[in-house]
Order: sequence, then structure tokens, then C-alpha cells
Amino acid sequence: MTSVIGILNKKGIALAADSAVTRTRGYNNKVTKNGNKMIRLSDVLPICVMLTGNGDFMRTQWDILVRHYRQHRGKIMHATVEACMHDFFRYIADHGLFREPEYAKNRVRSELESFFNHIENFIDDKYKNRGKDGAITSPRAFQKAFVNELNGWCKRWLKDGVCPQFQDYTQQNFHEYTKEIFDEYIEQNCYDEDDVFKYGMYPRQILSDLREPLEKSLMIRLTTRRDDDNAMAELVLSGYGEQQEYPSLVSTVVCEGFDNRVNYHVRPTDIICISDERPTAICPFAQKDVICSVLRGIHRNFSRQLTNAVKDSFTPQGNDIFIPGEDDNVDFMDFAEKLDEVKTDDLSRNFFRKINRLLDNNLHQLEKALEDYDLQSMAALAESLIDLTGFHRILTFQQEGVGGPVDLAVINKTDGFTWLNRKSWYHHKDVGGRYGKLGV
Repeated sequence: MTSVIGILNKKGIALAADSAVTRTRGYNNKVTKNGNKMIRLSDVLPICVMLTGNGDFMRTQWDILVRHYRQHRGKIMHATVEACMHDFFRYIADHGLFREPEYAKNRVRSELESFFNHIENFIDDKYKNRGKDGAITSPRAFQKAFVNELNGWCKRWLKDGVCPQFQDYTQQNFHEYTKEIFDEYIEQNCYDEDDVFKYGMYPRQILSDLREPLEKSLMIRLTTRRDDDNAMAELVLSGYGEQQEYPSLVSTVVCEGFDNRVNYHVRPTDIICISDERPTAICPFAQKDVICSVLRGIHRNFSRQLTNAVKDSFTPQGNDIFIPGEDDNVDFMDFAEKLDEVKTDDLSRNFFRKINRLLDNNLHQLEKALEDYDLQSMAALAESLIDLTGFHRILTFQQEGVGGPVDLAVINKTDGFTWLNRKSWYHHKDVGGRYGKLGV
């Protein structure tokens, strides 16, 4: 894991990123403190990308892809940071950086299997009953329940819309790309009436009838935003486009892709543009719990405990004050029934509304104070927040997924991208230390 932050006002941007990298092999995790998570994306525009989440894309490290892009398209004057982001992902899709096409297809195979199992798990058990021979007793009822579950999940997945590179991708395109994959899956998981082994398998006709809705649903699953994918990375681009007077920041969730397209998604709320209407912004990413607790005034773990305590307090039978004592001349059961009639939902809802208003106001006051900050002060704040997160991990005996040297940089319209702190092994005597031996 990692922790990165961008702090913006009209004067520019301060960026900070830790160096902890969690590497996984099987069930074992190892944290190292040598990760490089802040890289320039352009040679002619002050645009930087910060990397969080999965460190590679289709088995290629993100920093390699970023440098490859900068080498070949780093001279283009994009109008905005968002336009540069779209061009970056278009370049990845168009220039053979899907180095292993079979790897992408194997990912789809794996997704199909887990997808089918995921949907089946939500179907009522009465539709999945099997006879003594292992065959499903009501195959058509199973099929109907399966399709209904598919439709429900598709509505949830489509709430954010389809990813940009799949806007023009058709069901026919997906059918041609996955035809062999679905053929294999059906053949491996179906049974005929005269087959002896049927446990864990499905009638051939049912799988054949489910193929079309499965293809449609899996395409939706693979072409929409996916915040729960193990291969997910979040890239944060910030800086100035050619036509931008004030800085902006864009975060995008990336979940690899298939068929030479990249699955990346940006919500409107993921685009932060500094303006007269919004003069400041504090934007933490990845492990941001400690930073948010500083900004809002309460840590999320304590917030959950507080929430449960308040809910218990607003439950009449859960509050000892309402329970009559032994000497009270009150029938307890009658008293409890009366208490159950008390409506506490409005009370608790109003309480949490007021609490959230106070927390939001605390954040607003901090952001307002940033309007007059210079870049050096914002950089000091960004570095302190990252350091505080790392210290919290040590103090609470959690896995030290945040820590190590803090890379620190600032960006403004006049001077562009400038390093303030960077790992010693990147040291180089060029102008402002902006480029380094590895060109980061």
C-alpha cells in the first residue's frame, strides 16, 4: 500500500508520496521502502503522476509505462491535465504495451469463472437443489433465478457508466473476443443426461441458454468502474495544461483491460479544478485514514465506535435509564412494549447529521486557511501528513504499509515541476534537481 497527497490552491500544487511498497508472494507479504510513486508525465508541461495500488499493468511496471509515454509523447502541449490523462491511456492501448495477449485472455477466463460463482452464491438455495445423481432438480427455475440476479448486479455496475475506451465497444466485439473462452467454459462445466458425474456441473442446455446473458453481463462487469479488483491501481495526475491558468488534479481507477483497450474510469468528483469558486483542495489517496482524521477531526475507527455507542443509546431497551428498578411499581413487560413504540430513528438521524456537519465544517475551515499558503508551507503540510500516517502505523503495531523517505515536489505555472525532497539515489546536479539520472 501507500499514501500520497496533493494540496492545491491558486498558487500551485504541493505533492508528497511515501516510499513503502507491499510485495506479495502467495500468502506472504513483504514491505520495502524503495518505491518510486511520483513521476513526471510530460517534458513540456508541468504534469506529474502519482501511483497507488497495484504497481504494474499487465505485468509491466507503471513507472516504465510512464517513462515510455514521456519519451514518445512528452512534447505534446495538451490543453488540460484530463486531456493528457486520456492520451496516456490511449497510447498504452495503441502501442503494443499489452505485451502478453494470452495473459489478458487468461484474466478474462478467470473473471468468467469467479463471476459465475459470484452470481450463483446469491441465488436462493431452493433453486440450486440437486438430486441423488447430482443433477439440478429444477434447471429452468435455476436459469430464471440466475438471470434475475445478473440483471440486478448489472444495474449496480452501470451506475458510474462505461469506461471511456469501451464507449464504442459492442456486444459483437466482445462475443468475437471471448467466443473461445465461453466455448471452453461451457464444455468444462456442463453435463448431459447420460453423464455419470454431475456434481458441481450444470445442464448443457441451461449453460447454452445462459451464454448470451452471461456474455452481456460479463462485458458490463469488465468495462465499468471496479474498485474491488486486486489488479486495481489508482493514478493521480496533477499540474497544468496549456490552457489552464490554475492547477487541477484528476484521479482515475485502472483495472487493466482486454482486447487492446484499457479499463480506466473517472467520475466527475474525481476531477478537481482550482478556480475562484473553489480556491483550495486537500486530496489524499490510498491509505488516507490518518490524514482524513486530521482534516475532519475524528479517526474512522473511533467514528464507528461512536456510531455504535450512539445507536445503542438511542435504543430505549438498550439504555439502563429506561429500565425500572426492583422497587418500582411498574410491570416491566408492559413498560418495554411502550418503549418499543418510541420512534428513535429521527433522533439518531438528526444527531449524525449534525455531527457530519461539524466534521465538514472543520475540513472547510482548514481548506479556507490554505488560500494564503505559499508553496513551501503547503509542501511542509503535505510532508507532515504523510509522516504522521507512517508514525501511526508504527504506533498501532499495524503493518507498516506507509513509511520510508517522503518524496516531495511542488508545481506552479511559472517554474513548472520542482523537486524539494527525493530519494538520495536519484540525486543529480541538473537544474533544480528536476530530472535525475533515471529521468523521473
